[in-house]
Amino acid sequence: MEVSEDHRPHHWRNTHVLPGMTEKQASRARKLDTPTVVAVLLVIPALILDFSEVGGLVGTVSSILNWLIYGWFAFEFACMLYLAPSDREYFKNNKLDLFVLLTTIPILPGAFQVLWVLRLLRLIDVLPVILGRFGSVTLLPYAVVLAFIGVFGGGVAFAHFENISLFDGMYWANTTINTVGYGDVSAQTTAGKILSMVIQWTGNVILALLIGGVAAVAQRALLGNAIKQDLDEIEEDVEGVAEDVEDIEEDLESLLQNARNLSATDRVIMKELRDIRRRLDGGRPDG
Repeated sequence: MEVSEDHRPHHWRNTHVLPGMTEKQASRARKLDTPTVVAVLLVIPALILDFSEVGGLVGTVSSILNWLIYGWFAFEFACMLYLAPSDREYFKNNKLDLFVLLTTIPILPGAFQVLWVLRLLRLIDVLPVILGRFGSVTLLPYAVVLAFIGVFGGGVAFAHFENISLFDGMYWANTTINTVGYGDVSAQTTAGKILSMVIQWTGNVILALLIGGVAAVAQRALLGNAIKQDLDEIEEDVEGVAEDVEDIEEDLESLLQNARNLSATDRVIMKELRDIRRRLDGGRPDG
């Protein structure tokens, strides 16, 4: 069987196609991309509904949505185990998928349901699929996604631990990650304090990535303008050289035409002059 070769542009990255897959396996794997992106994006409203503790019909819809998302993650993982050329290599390179699958089971006891926010980590996995069609995926989009996971996911978890509104929870997470720390919303429970320490440490990393990503974008923009100016100058120089070459070609054509018009006597005289010059050059002392 032929091994699949991905001929798409280098900036495009596929979440499910693995090295060593046949073309048939790769084709099936690509079909998982779109529904996986949809499932990951649905995690956001699902978390809002779950931790808003709504009841009635909305609560039922929330529970169904929760199970559907987890069901797709489980189905996706099973499909990839079936399609992957090597199960060992798949486990080795997809630890994030397995971690999310094991820690976000819908039947977890109430105290552990806050771990459902870890499903947001799959945003990192599907980001190349979301942005790959529009250009290269650089550090900045990953940093923005991590910041969103920290603020939204951390806020949801904090609101659950401290029994406050989702808005207040995300407000706390935002001030904590940005190292502002107003103190008007703070942890009162043990779980909230542990989460605070985690967010404080990861917030520093997220800020560093954001600053680095913005700096990289600014540098590319500035260098891009400078390179464009240099290319314009080089293009002008090349045009000038091309004009000089045209002038030289015209001069050569003129010289060749004159050489063709020389008489036999002129040719003999020029030959004698060249011979005399060679003898004179040969008679000069070295140095």
